[in-house]
Amino acid sequence: MLELAAIFGNGMILQREKKVFIWGKDDQATIVEVVLEDKKYTSEVKDGKFLVELPPHDAATGLDLTVKGSSTVVLSDVCFGDVFYLTGQSNMELPVSRTLDVSKKEVDNSNYPLIRQYRVTPQFNMEENETAELAKNAWTDATPEKIGEMSAAGFYFARRLYDDIKIPIGLVLAAQGGSTIESWMPRELLSEFGNYEDRIEPFMGKDKLTDYLKTRDQGIAEWRNALSSDDDEKKIDVIPEDAEDFTVPGMLLKKNGQAVTGVAWFYKDFTLEKAPVEDSFLYLGDLIDADQTYINGKLIGRTEYRYPPRKYPFDGSILRKGTNRITVRLIIETGDGGFVAEHPYFVRSGDEVVELSGTWKMAFGKQADAAVPKFYMGQEIPTALYKTSVRTLKNYTFRGALWYQGEANSEAPERYAEKFKTMISHWRELFDQELPVICIEMADYTDPVTGETPEGWGKIQEQQRQAEKDVPNCLVVSAKDLSTPLELHPQRKSELGARLYEAGKRLFY
Repeated sequence: MLELAAIFGNGMILQREKKVFIWGKDDQATIVEVVLEDKKYTSEVKDGKFLVELPPHDAATGLDLTVKGSSTVVLSDVCFGDVFYLTGQSNMELPVSRTLDVSKKEVDNSNYPLIRQYRVTPQFNMEENETAELAKNAWTDATPEKIGEMSAAGFYFARRLYDDIKIPIGLVLAAQGGSTIESWMPRELLSEFGNYEDRIEPFMGKDKLTDYLKTRDQGIAEWRNALSSDDDEKKIDVIPEDAEDFTVPGMLLKKNGQAVTGVAWFYKDFTLEKAPVEDSFLYLGDLIDADQTYINGKLIGRTEYRYPPRKYPFDGSILRKGTNRITVRLIIETGDGGFVAEHPYFVRSGDEVVELSGTWKMAFGKQADAAVPKFYMGQEIPTALYKTSVRTLKNYTFRGALWYQGEANSEAPERYAEKFKTMISHWRELFDQELPVICIEMADYTDPVTGETPEGWGKIQEQQRQAEKDVPNCLVVSAKDLSTPLELHPQRKSELGARLYEAGKRLFY
């Protein structure tokens, strides 16, 4: 049966003015034919796989593309425009929805159906002689219903570019939060930079990494479940008698001289002067690590890890005029946790806003015997993203690439610049494309727990600034000044997008 690679779908954007390829599998046909604008292009099927080459095409919209083999697939609303590969880690992955504090008006006024994104969700197959599959994700567009899920850095760049050149803009978002540069590199090149085999070999082979990640998820879930207590339900509503004053924002201090690892409960009573309205919202700053948050005993939001700001819209019918209570069950995973400074803390119901900073009550819940189990994420494994998110796209044609990564390498910054140069050189060889690239210098950052900048942070930034001198056809755009000190994921992505646009006009055109 004919099966296209998952990136080929309705609404897809192909690179204009360059040859492009359509590929996939067909275990029953000998020839596969692609029909575009009444012109036919064919490929032999070898070992069940096909690769059809299409000649360069001008920018276009609203085309149908038909693929015929043992069955027929018709793709609609196909466009030709400029396509960009978005790579790196969470600051490239960060969605538009996380930038509304500073860019809401710009987003509300945006409606760009010809800016579209395909999300590469890595399918962690590390088997040596197999190519991982692309995820069956749809192309989504920058229209009001869907814009929130797009890469913020990518969208704010693409919006300016589209306003300028008025052709379709495709974004292929492969970035993965927490990924190391080594994960984006092929195994054979990593040997130039040290011995990574002990980190790679245990995960080589079909399902080994996916099985490991299932074990990881199960281990973390079991650790968290062990923190449940028989009196948790009571603590949602009732402040324990041993609760102490706690100042928000602030980090939780040690308990009896020991680091706190486990559950802490936080309470804040607040008063509404007006009758509540349905459209209500809680902004609970930034918490370390995972929270379940209640108002008047009703769960209104939860976040399972440290970094996202806690923005919880909720139905204001649970509120009442007069006194209300917020309860936060916070899980602290590694001995340090609390409410991060320099973030907003407030509740809003209609036009009434109540500030939540100041004195809360805090009580300890069940404590863990040890920190949360340490497991690797898939994107931390050397060569894992190369196999699942780079090599899988080797036949896709791009105008260029945007790279925003480095945070995950700040503990080991040595030879970062050499790795970047080697990686980009190999990508160009793999893609058989010039692939101009913009490297983004990381934003400044202060760890809210230690109050210090991670030791290797500045060394990574310094090497990133050198990239355009070290790597041909590369420009550097700085995000260094776009954050507040305690913010790992700066929201000022629109300003970054403006800088990327200015650099892109020089590099890509």
